[in-house]
Amino acid sequence: MHKIEFHSSTTTRTLFTILGILVVLHLIVAFCHTVLQIKVEALTQLVDLDLESNLPTFFNISLFFIGAGLFYLHGKAAIANKRSGWFLMAAIFVFLGIDEGSQIHEKFVFFTHRLLGHEGKSAIELGWFYYAWVIPYGLAAIGLLVLLSRWLLNLDPKLRRGLLISGAIYVFGAVFLEMAGGKVVGSDSYPAEDFPWLPCRIYDDPSGCWQYMNPLYITLYTLEEVFEMTGLILCIRFLLKAFEKKGLFLSLNVKPQD
Repeated sequence: MHKIEFHSSTTTRTLFTILGILVVLHLIVAFCHTVLQIKVEALTQLVDLDLESNLPTFFNISLFFIGAGLFYLHGKAAIANKRSGWFLMAAIFVFLGIDEGSQIHEKFVFFTHRLLGHEGKSAIELGWFYYAWVIPYGLAAIGLLVLLSRWLLNLDPKLRRGLLISGAIYVFGAVFLEMAGGKVVGSDSYPAEDFPWLPCRIYDDPSGCWQYMNPLYITLYTLEEVFEMTGLILCIRFLLKAFEKKGLFLSLNVKPQD
């Protein structure tokens, strides 16, 4: 029987190491495109932070599901009348993990533009709200904070502060840096033919792949993803530390086959 224990410090260090490796690989891709001007299509598809269904996406989804599991376990350990907040957070993390993989929030872009009467407007006119999904999701986040306010107030002060800090870091990346990136996307446009070394066909909008030569846009979406995953890692850290404060440690028992 092999026992694997998940300590907050070791787990946090491991997760940040993985994030660091992914960011370095992503920056190598950006360097190849912007400085060396060489095509690295396979590596781009594998590690570019602005693409979906690749290693960073898998890691991001894993962080959501780990967080969901920890919220659920805290709920199971809580007294009956204080479980709802924990279970609600677990459900939200599961939804956000599924959303990260299936891009549900992207479907809200066109819906929100139609709802606000923005149809037909250019990217420059849309500016900060080019990625309009931030409006319904931002409102949902505010509503969630209000709904969970009583649950938050009943938490241990250190855990409450940790969850709010990690949540603020995540929201800053997911909402504010996303909006800033949308503003940059709509600020200019160049034909894809001007950049033959870019693997335009693997991007969601091949005609807009010029933006992957824009240092500001690269910086913004890189920071966006780093802030998002940093917020999730810190959330996991604070949840594990809350268990450790109670003298509880999570472990996984692996039994080899006979």
